[in-house]
Amino acid sequence: MNKNLFWLIALLFTLSFGFISCAEDTTVEDPYANWDDRNVRYLDSIADVARANEIPELNEVGKWVIKCNYKISNESSLNPGLGGSSVSTNPFETPPSVNDSVYMKILEVGERDGNSPFFTDTVSVYYRGELINGTVFDQNYSGDLDTEVHVPTHFALQADQTDGLILGWITALQYMKEGDRVELYIPSALGYGTQSQSSIPANSVLKFDLKLEKVIHPDGLESYSLKVD
Repeated sequence: MNKNLFWLIALLFTLSFGFISCAEDTTVEDPYANWDDRNVRYLDSIADVARANEIPELNEVGKWVIKCNYKISNESSLNPGLGGSSVSTNPFETPPSVNDSVYMKILEVGERDGNSPFFTDTVSVYYRGELINGTVFDQNYSGDLDTEVHVPTHFALQADQTDGLILGWITALQYMKEGDRVELYIPSALGYGTQSQSSIPANSVLKFDLKLEKVIHPDGLESYSLKVD
């Protein structure tokens, strides 16, 4: 065999092996691999941090507030009213599951004499929703929030999931006052649960940057979707 041909074949073999190795090294990791387990561990870590820094009300930036699903609290004679703290004062009461509460890290504190929404109210909010891997699935502003530029969205708290509201939002908003801004973590059980929703996989913990701009009290049964001027 011609010596030059031999070396040419050897060179081509080496290059092809290198290309294969590079292809193997640059394999893209699936961002949703082990999704259920990752979400469980993520929520547990958030709950631990929140419990270690918990305060009762949204009045100190950097602290956390934990509120139980308002539907559970309304059904409990030990913890009446809307929502409730994660701290039980009854030694015989079973502590709420990590999946039964929303976790709010306080980013901005609004006026303490401002309005909080009732279940029959409409709210005007800014928000950005992310998955635990950082994927943004919904937002009504881009970049840094600028209330002079961006336009809030209006939701009626009585709306159900088909209208865009989930239990986690309804629970959290009823503890917020106008001007409050939180980093809100919602377990999948208070979000979309075991059902996928558009770009949101099943069993996803939801993270929101949520600012309550205004509360709109209805004048009558037909004004739940009242808009802010």
